[in-house]
Amino acid sequence: MIDLGDFLDLCKERTNTVTDSNLARKIDITRSSIALYRKGASFPSDATMVVLAKRAKLNPDECLLLLNVWRTEGVARETYMGLLERLYPRSGFL
Repeated sequence: MIDLGDFLDLCKERTNTVTDSNLARKIDITRSSIALYRKGASFPSDATMVVLAKRAKLNPDECLLLLNVWRTEGVARETYMGLLERLYPRSGFL
C-alpha cells in the first residue's frame, strides 16, 4: 500500500511540481505542514486531501478513504481498507 510520503510524491508528479514548497503553495498550506505529513507527525485534513486530490486529478472519494486508512488503527482501519478495496478494486494505492 502507498504511504503518505509516496502519495505526496505522486501528487507532485501529477501537478508538475518539483518541491514540497511549491506543492504546499498550490494547495494553500504551509511547507511545514507537508514536512509533518512526511514525518508521520500529522495528516492532511479532509478538506486539504480533497484539494490535493483535485489538483492532482485523482478521485477525491478514493483519496479520502486512503486518508482514513492512514490515520486510523485496528478494526476501523481494516474497515476503511475493505471499503477502498471494494469500491476501487483497481486502485493504484493498494
